[in-house]
Amino acid sequence: MRQSSSYHLIGIAAAAFTGAVLNAAAQQRVVETVHNLSVSGPGETRAESEEEVCVFCHAPHNTAGARPLWNREIPIANYKIYRSSTLDASPGQPTGASKLCLSCHDGTIALGRVLSRSDRIRMSGGDYIPAGLSNLGTDLSDDHPISFQYTGGLAASDRQLRSPATLPAELVLDASGELQCTACHDAHHNKYRKFLTLTDEFGALCIACHDMTGWTASAHSQSDRDVPRTASAEWAFGTVAKNACRSCHRSHSAGGRERLLIFRNEEENCLSCHDGQGAGFNIRAELDKTSSHDPRRFTGVHDPIETRTGAKPHVECADCHNPHAAAAPTDADAYIPIGATMASMPGVTLGGGHTRAAQFEYEVCFRCHGDGAVEVSRRIARQAEQPNMRLKFSNTNASFHPVTESAPSGESVSLDPSIPRGTLIRCTDCHNNDDGPRAGGGGPDGPHGSVYDFLLDRNYTVRDDTPESAHDYALCYKCHRRASILADESFPTHSVHIRDNNMPCSACHDPHGVSPIGAGQSDHTHLINFDLEIVRPLRRTGRIEFRDLGELAGSCTMTCHGVVHDKLTYGD
Repeated sequence: MRQSSSYHLIGIAAAAFTGAVLNAAAQQRVVETVHNLSVSGPGETRAESEEEVCVFCHAPHNTAGARPLWNREIPIANYKIYRSSTLDASPGQPTGASKLCLSCHDGTIALGRVLSRSDRIRMSGGDYIPAGLSNLGTDLSDDHPISFQYTGGLAASDRQLRSPATLPAELVLDASGELQCTACHDAHHNKYRKFLTLTDEFGALCIACHDMTGWTASAHSQSDRDVPRTASAEWAFGTVAKNACRSCHRSHSAGGRERLLIFRNEEENCLSCHDGQGAGFNIRAELDKTSSHDPRRFTGVHDPIETRTGAKPHVECADCHNPHAAAAPTDADAYIPIGATMASMPGVTLGGGHTRAAQFEYEVCFRCHGDGAVEVSRRIARQAEQPNMRLKFSNTNASFHPVTESAPSGESVSLDPSIPRGTLIRCTDCHNNDDGPRAGGGGPDGPHGSVYDFLLDRNYTVRDDTPESAHDYALCYKCHRRASILADESFPTHSVHIRDNNMPCSACHDPHGVSPIGAGQSDHTHLINFDLEIVRPLRRTGRIEFRDLGELAGSCTMTCHGVVHDKLTYGD
């Protein structure tokens, strides 16, 4: 592990003072930077008459006793320290060089108050560091953590930190092996802007320490799209790829304190670009639709280390997308298990286990719609009631749509011939943008928002007494031929039920699957799971059931639309 000599501790961290700044490429000496607080300094904050440059930090005599010849008081403030559920390091109160930096940058000690002079040096432009990003204050909870041991053990436990042994020569830990302000900032040189020790173009400074899973191949690391000029973001470069980490994060005075996000509301860090100004599609407009996964309804609930939503149901962009790993979507005619935009997302397996990197799209969906399922508005009350989608899609069920496993049934005679038997589908083949590519439109792909209920890409009417039409059951007719259904090729009274008696498909069929848990007195093949608002038990016996009697044959016992079915059979 590299450690600094004592002379590396003279760095004063943090950004430059507010004011006119010389071209960064030319600022190779401290006298050319805004850290020159003498009367000859280039910034708006400078001495009224003091000509010495170094005196504001160093003096040969009468110093604080801190190396190297520190000419300022050491701050005595009690600082609020950065905390995060994803932080494996253990930062305490600032130490070493960071404490020296804060003697100016916490705003508690006047700039001209030096130990070697009996009188304070008078300043023009203000006696204290001006308000702004350079004035960190005593609340450091919105700043990158400092004064912690950066060890190989820390890197190993974090999994996304590089070993300190591999740090570039420009990033130096202090003599105690702690990361201080001086790892990122060199007070005497401003070659890279903000007194950085390395350029932050393409995220070079950040990725010197942070080794984020999937970053190199991600869309954010490669995008040449222009960034929108949002004043609060302070993007230094023109494209997303060049800003890299800075596109979403701010190392000082961050709006979103945990994880140092630019904006306080987590989703705004995404929507500031994904509103059609930076990214190619306007996701913000999708969230405004009737049915949506709208993260703007939740604040301060999501935590990256959560495995399921648990007692705090919510949705944030980061529940489905890993911004460090998400890659650009690819057009794929064939089935793919999980899209590139969901790369390196955690999930819940079909068996209920937690996985760090989901291999299937449904595993990401199960985090919210599996165990401890979130409430869905207008959920249909079923004979076999089960909100847990993980259980409903179990491949041991009597029937299920082929999301987790193919179901090449010979009785699916209505299936469109262009869809091979045994085909797998994804959750997003049904739940998606109504104007997205899977609905035949040009909008973004994904379940962000839809004008249709249940966040579906096509209409699916579940209201009783609805006249049959291609529009009302468009979702079903996406895969199942309308002509076949109305011709009674799979069930001899399909047309009587849905066309003559205006019953919706949902009266009999549960589109996800039917779990045997709580299934009661019924077979549940063919996704049959009655809507209890439409189909009622026999008044005399209280029975409501379907029995599968073999290929394309069955028996029903219930009351529906006032008509009693008492072991009414169909088929052979």
